[in-house]
Amino acid sequence: GIALGLAPETARLLSQQTALGAGRMAIESAVAPAELRAQVTSPGGTTERAVASFEEGGLRALVGSAMHAAARRAAELSEQLGD
Repeated sequence: GIALGLAPETARLLSQQTALGAGRMAIESAVAPAELRAQVTSPGGTTERAVASFEEGGLRALVGSAMHAAARRAAELSEQLGD
C-alpha cells in the first residue's frame, strides 16, 4: 500500500483488516476457501486481476515450495531434539 501512495498507517490497517476479514470468512463458513474467493471476485474486478497476477508470477508453486522447505526443516529440528 505504501508503494502505491497510501500513508503507512492506512496501508497497515487496510492489510490487517483484509487479512482479518478473509480469515474470519474462512473460519466461519462451511464453504471451501477457493469457493469463498470466487464468490467475492467480480468478473473483471480488482481481485480477479490480482489473482491472475499471482498465478502468472508462480505464487502457487512458490508457496508450495516454501511449505515443503518448512516441513523438511521441522523434521530436521524434531530429529535434533530427539537426540
